[in-house]
Amino acid sequence: MPTEIGNVYDLTWRGRPPHMLDLDVPIWYRFLDKYGSAFLALHYDCLLGGPFHTPQQEADPMWRMWRYNTSKRADAIANLSSEVWIIEVSASPGLRAVGQLLVYKSLWLEDPKILKPIQLVLVAAQIDADLAGACSASGIQIYIV
Repeated sequence: MPTEIGNVYDLTWRGRPPHMLDLDVPIWYRFLDKYGSAFLALHYDCLLGGPFHTPQQEADPMWRMWRYNTSKRADAIANLSSEVWIIEVSASPGLRAVGQLLVYKSLWLEDPKILKPIQLVLVAAQIDADLAGACSASGIQIYIV
């Protein structure tokens, strides 16, 4: 399934990232202030999965809207010197956030746009011990900010 990482955003931009929940935005910007200097490029609202498309479909605005609405979307994808981070941001993550990251990994591997190892990253304000243990077992890095 096709991946579209979209436009590169400047690391100093502090608007509302597309598709990110309002509650999560301040957490994200605390994370960026602390760790963002390692990023070579940053992308928001990245499309993962969905159907492959032809150039004719790509030119059709209705088809593009349908594709955008039916694709899975990572909150952010960061390109670092040696790896790519697929990032989910949640003020108080639950099982859903972990499941999303695992699905994003699978979809990215079907059509990677940056050929580097990937790291799944969960950015949160808090996390419970059970979920933190599951993240560790699944190779998901957690950043509490």
